[in-house]
Amino acid sequence: MPVTVYNNELSNRRFHALRVYNLYRAILGLLFIAAAFSPIGKELITPDTSIHFKVFAFIYLGINMLIIAISRKPPNTIQIFTIVCLDIVLLSLLFYLSRKQATGLGNLLIVSVAAGNILLKGRTGIAIAALATLCIIALSIYQTLVPDQQSKSINAGLLGAIIFATAIFVQSLSERIRRSEELARQRSTEFYNLQKLNQLIIQRMRTGILVIDAHERIIMMNQASHLFLNSPVQTPTLLQASPDLHACYQQWKESPEQMPKPFQTSPDRPKVQSSFTQIYDNESSKVIIFLDDLTALNQQAQQLKLASLGKLTAAIAHEIRNPLGAISHAAQLLNESDQLNNADQRLIEIIQNHSRRMNIIIENVLQLTRRKTSNPQTLLLNDWIKQFLTEEPFPGFSNPVISFLPSPLPIQVMADPDQITQVVTNLCQNGLRYSFKKNQQATLQLHTGLREDNGLPYLDITDNGPGMKPEVRNHLFEPFYTTEPRGTGLGLYISKELCEANQATLELVQYEPGCTFRITFTHGQQESLHLNDTDE
Repeated sequence: MPVTVYNNELSNRRFHALRVYNLYRAILGLLFIAAAFSPIGKELITPDTSIHFKVFAFIYLGINMLIIAISRKPPNTIQIFTIVCLDIVLLSLLFYLSRKQATGLGNLLIVSVAAGNILLKGRTGIAIAALATLCIIALSIYQTLVPDQQSKSINAGLLGAIIFATAIFVQSLSERIRRSEELARQRSTEFYNLQKLNQLIIQRMRTGILVIDAHERIIMMNQASHLFLNSPVQTPTLLQASPDLHACYQQWKESPEQMPKPFQTSPDRPKVQSSFTQIYDNESSKVIIFLDDLTALNQQAQQLKLASLGKLTAAIAHEIRNPLGAISHAAQLLNESDQLNNADQRLIEIIQNHSRRMNIIIENVLQLTRRKTSNPQTLLLNDWIKQFLTEEPFPGFSNPVISFLPSPLPIQVMADPDQITQVVTNLCQNGLRYSFKKNQQATLQLHTGLREDNGLPYLDITDNGPGMKPEVRNHLFEPFYTTEPRGTGLGLYISKELCEANQATLELVQYEPGCTFRITFTHGQQESLHLNDTDE
């Protein structure tokens, strides 16, 4: 709770206490008037002061009613001190006009002193007690000096001591209450800050968190949940937020020990695994729903698996390269012999081909364990692709047909040219190979542009192949997964890793007819925009 809020509450609380005190004095004025005009007044008022007492009772009531009328906002310390002192003086005058039997009216000063020390603290409260005591002493001295008043003597010392004791006691009690309120305020502030921190942490968590009540109404839902479920910000019930998640919730209620199946709200949303935990409070039971991104979990598991696999494969690859080199070298020496027939030369050719293939596999495996850091440079994407197509021969394809549709605006990106060259080369070779399988003609199309959703530059590589089946798309970027008999299953995985090293993304945006792979560069800049800004 902020300090200003606490101060406002404290001021309002003191204002409420003052209003109660004003109401008490107004009622007290009415009682004085009622007593002055009733038989009880004979015991309170002497005949010679009857008129004065009645008039003064009306004045006392009028002053208090006026104070109530003008007290429309929280007063300051000076105003409260003035009101309490005025009340003490008026009560002292009423006590002066009363009979001996009414000496008990002096006890009303104790109430005023107590009220003043509740509303005020420190020396100001003690000053009120001192004023009340002085009034009692003055009345006592006056009654002693004036013969007519001697019969109405009061014990000024005892009453003064009671007044000061009351002030000190109320001050002590008020201080303890104030300290308790200050401690409560500190605890409230700490709780408020902790609650805000918890809310911020929950909102920023990558794990989706929902809390629902017994009637499946959503109590709390963080940002990750909105992203996973693709639901609007204001969603009253779980069914309206996501029918798939509602079905998982019903399945969990029927079989809590069974893990619900993962679901995906739309193709552009990640696959989500839900888990449920029931909690109980004083009112009713609630359920906390956790939503985990399976893509992220699979990537973490994949990284752990590759870390262990990388150490194993690196050791195996180093052990294989030495005998493989010896086999390849022996095949080369044997191929130089003039005594070989055609059948033996064919066998040597097979040995050399498979040796080269094994060496490529070993190089790809080693590349997973000795990844170089990227060295990004500023590239003009359209010019770089034109130069790439001019220099890249694409061995294995005779007269490949590659068309390039550049963006009308010059696009500037940040990337490592060697690593991006490796990625684009791999994607182009795959596209040419699948296009040739279907049409007996290696064709390919490259296109650059800016995405409409976020304005980032991209490069599309589209082939004319047969497309891609769903069972293949689910394992597209997994290492060692391939549909080719001689493939290693590392090409697309390494390409995706290289894109991420350059803060770019590689994704499949079209899978039939033909496939389109898109590289989206996260660091891009349009030169034309700078030119427009300069012109302005």
